[in-house]
Amino acid sequence: MVTDRIIIINNGVLSFEITTKPYYVKEIKGIDGLESTIVTSQGFNQSGATIVNTITEPRIIEISGQINADSTQQMQYMRSKLLSLFAHNRELTVYHYYGGDGRKISAMVEKGPTFEPDNVSTIENYTVRLKAGSPYWEDIEEVRYSVANWIPKLHFPLIVPVGEKIVFGVKNASYIVNVQNNSNMEIPMVIVFKANGALYGPQLFNIDTREFIKINCPMDYGDRLTVNTKKDKPTVIYESGGFSKSYIDKIDLVGGGHTFLKLKQGENLLRYSAEEGESSLELEIYVKNKYEGV
Repeated sequence: MVTDRIIIINNGVLSFEITTKPYYVKEIKGIDGLESTIVTSQGFNQSGATIVNTITEPRIIEISGQINADSTQQMQYMRSKLLSLFAHNRELTVYHYYGGDGRKISAMVEKGPTFEPDNVSTIENYTVRLKAGSPYWEDIEEVRYSVANWIPKLHFPLIVPVGEKIVFGVKNASYIVNVQNNSNMEIPMVIVFKANGALYGPQLFNIDTREFIKINCPMDYGDRLTVNTKKDKPTVIYESGGFSKSYIDKIDLVGGGHTFLKLKQGENLLRYSAEEGESSLELEIYVKNKYEGV
């Protein structure tokens, strides 16, 4: 096991590192590469086969490690702690740090932990197997892109020269943001429209693909509209005055070209606007890059 690799398991209640004493990971399998099932069809007298579809399988992660205890009493305590950490029916987050990069993946316990005594009484080996429904690793922290209508200019300590004006902020003339996708695949994003005044019909437009998403609804000062473009279950949530509501039925389907925007590999030039009151609209975009391995 690489000595500077750090693995932390979090089950929502317990969280601790399993790559430091008294725990020690000897081997971890399944953290790289993806397994795919290729669906084919074959006609009469056909040479070879026609590829119909490719299905990316869940990721199986197997961890083999050791517990190094000072006494049998401590051994029993550490075994119980490990059993509680890898609890069944509880979603785990596996954090992996190596070479300056940190990534994470969500998984469930498929089997284990199972224990096997070593030749030394104060050492026990264990094995646990996890299954990640989504096989892709993600950045630990989201990347945030923010485009504000007003850029603040105040700084402290504040010195006001006699006879001169104070610039509190300057108007941002650009409504375009360049969002970088460092993954090797298309990924979703979270789009947050924020209102600084009355407006109607916020939208986000991809300059290259000509695709867009538009929400046919009014917004007022302080309102937020959050769009998650994930493939399995996209959402549109409207927040105002302390309450929230699904606005997925407000999506503009008439204009043509509507889609839950995704980010292609590399640069993505996006322009935000509104049907009315465009100057009162601000935008935030949150991105988590996805990786096929660590």
